[in-house]
This record gives sequence, structure tokens and C-alpha cells, in this order.
Amino acid sequence: MGFSTSGSVAILFVGLLVCLSTVYPVMETANERVTEATEAREDRSLDQANTATNVTAVSYNASTDTLVVNVTNAGSTTLSVEGTDLLVDGTYVTGATTRVAGDAGRTIWVPGEQLQFEVTGVTSEPTRVKIVTENGIAETEVL
Repeated sequence: MGFSTSGSVAILFVGLLVCLSTVYPVMETANERVTEATEAREDRSLDQANTATNVTAVSYNASTDTLVVNVTNAGSTTLSVEGTDLLVDGTYVTGATTRVAGDAGRTIWVPGEQLQFEVTGVTSEPTRVKIVTENGIAETEVL
């Protein structure tokens, strides 16, 4: 075997090492991202499985055009008040006054507590209300 063959093999070997040193960090980063995404998906699935709500009361006062919806957190997941949405007859409600266990300053809604939505300016009695939590669990009450 001559020097040219050995030199060629050495050049190819160095090229292979350079290639692998470039590919390995990319593959490691991609694997980390896939692992983190899988863990986040599993956490979301667990939160969804442990979330349950129960619409306990809906009352409409025609003289003041006020709708009050009471919802109980019946699951084992702590929910965000801002992440909980109210739909009245299929229309998304903004500007509703919320209270958790009677306190308007609360931002979380722990299991067993009641969240109250008070909506003013409702001109007619609704036929249904829907509560949607931050992780996609919904409860519809037909009146």
C-alpha cells in the first residue's frame, strides 16, 4: 500500500469525523425537543383527564338584564379564572365580572370552589350557556 492510499484513507477518516461532529449536536438537540414536547403533551393530557366542571346554577334577571352563572370545579386540577371562558347562546362573553368563592380578586380556581360569572346587558333570557376551561374541557347547560 502506497502513501497515496493511506493519505486518502486518512483524509476520508478526518472528513467522517468532521461530519459526525456536526451531525451529533443537531441530532441531540432534535431529540431533546421531541422529548420535551412529549412530556408537555403528557402533562396536558393529564390535566385534561383531571379537569371537570359542573354548572350548578344559571339565573337571569329580566329587570336588570343580568345573567349569573355559577360553576363548580369538580375535578382535581387548579384552573385559571382568566383561562375559563363563558359562551351565552353561542356568543363569546367578554367583560363579565368573575368571583371565586365570593372574592372578585382571585385569579385561580381550586378544586371544590365555585366560580361565578355575572354578565350585564343581556337583553333576553338565554337558552344555553357553555363553560370552556383553559385545557379544553367544556360543560354546556341548556336552560
